[in-house]
Amino acid sequence: MKSLQSRLHLGLAGSLVVLMLFMGWLIHTGMAQVSREMMASRLEHDAQALLASVQLSAEGRPALETVHLGNIYNQAFSGHYYLVALDGEKLRSRSLWDWTLELPETAGADVVITEVPGPDGQVLLQWTKQFERFGLPVTIAVAEDITPLQTALRRFNLYFALGAMAVLAAVLLIQGMIVRRSLASLRGVRQEVQALAHGEISMLSGQVPSEISPLVEEVNHLLQLLAQRLQRSRNAVGNLAHGLKHPLNLLMQLVDNEAVKRHPDLVEEINSNTRQIFQIMERELKRARLAGGGVPGQRFAAGAEIPGLVDVLKRVYHDRNLEISYEVSRDLEYPADRNDMLELLGNLLDNACKWSAGKVRLKLSLEEGLRIQVEDNGAGCDEEQMSHLMQRGMRIDEQTSGSGLGLAIVKEIVELYQGEILFSWSSLGGLAVTVILPLPEQGKPG
Repeated sequence: MKSLQSRLHLGLAGSLVVLMLFMGWLIHTGMAQVSREMMASRLEHDAQALLASVQLSAEGRPALETVHLGNIYNQAFSGHYYLVALDGEKLRSRSLWDWTLELPETAGADVVITEVPGPDGQVLLQWTKQFERFGLPVTIAVAEDITPLQTALRRFNLYFALGAMAVLAAVLLIQGMIVRRSLASLRGVRQEVQALAHGEISMLSGQVPSEISPLVEEVNHLLQLLAQRLQRSRNAVGNLAHGLKHPLNLLMQLVDNEAVKRHPDLVEEINSNTRQIFQIMERELKRARLAGGGVPGQRFAAGAEIPGLVDVLKRVYHDRNLEISYEVSRDLEYPADRNDMLELLGNLLDNACKWSAGKVRLKLSLEEGLRIQVEDNGAGCDEEQMSHLMQRGMRIDEQTSGSGLGLAIVKEIVELYQGEILFSWSSLGGLAVTVILPLPEQGKPG
């Protein structure tokens, strides 16, 4: 799509071209018409002079006396010519030399004005009318060369075209300066959008031109709705888990009922499904505790968040006495939602803690993006098992508690940020999971 500035340039240029073409045609037509009318008026005066030159001879026959017409009609190819049809004869000016004028049909006192070819390649404007002199019809044709007029009009058209192009270029240049100055106020909006993508701000400023103020307001409203919906969704998970605890406790108490104890298979099935529901609930509650509160557009300060996250995991797995170490600089920040990053890291570390034999290591660095590596010293898995790890609900060891959704959730978050996940053997002896999230310039959260 073309830019707004280009559209304004094209629109103005097109309008000016159409306007100048119309003005050029109008001026050319007007000048040609005025010149033609002035020339026709002069020819009419010459025709009146010719009519007055028609006199009666001593014998009573009409004759043409041209002594008062001037020498212009006596010079060969002078550009001024006449032809008089008088008493069956055609008398022409000496300036025609061996050329003659054709007399068009005239009706009564009508004047006929036409353009006809003339001698020496000239183009003539011919004025013809029929008169009555001494009771006899007299047809007079007077012509003048209009080649100089046509040459002058062509020269004027050239000058007008050159002037129009110069005016068009100047107007477009001035308009470009005005448009650039007017659109300069939008640079602030662009910078704020970039800052929003980097997580430096959570809302766009309202200090914008009135034409785009409604758009900025709608964007801010959308950001608020997204933040509210995300928070409600996360709160709903915790509320659901807490709400289910009481009915499940009642269900487990039924197992102690004497009537139910008479059916061992039923007791085992109830216990198995209840434990599984409890595990899922505990997992969702733990995710809520790890994520905490956050708003869209926030930067994830890894150096400040990781210590608290590791402390929570140590308390969750206090009975196993795990050694959880991490390497991250205090000033490391990544432009992403804090909740997403804590959920991503929480799931990776939680999975490593479950499979670990006592050691878990976390490394974070910025290398053309955010690079996260989580390792453990557990049993690990082979190549075939690694290929199945990202399947939703897939678990390699059914003896370990959990729903198998952790890595699937990690995959969803990584795909949201257009990143990638790699599995390999850890130097600690177990599994190493590496997540690479690109910077916003390379890939923005979608």
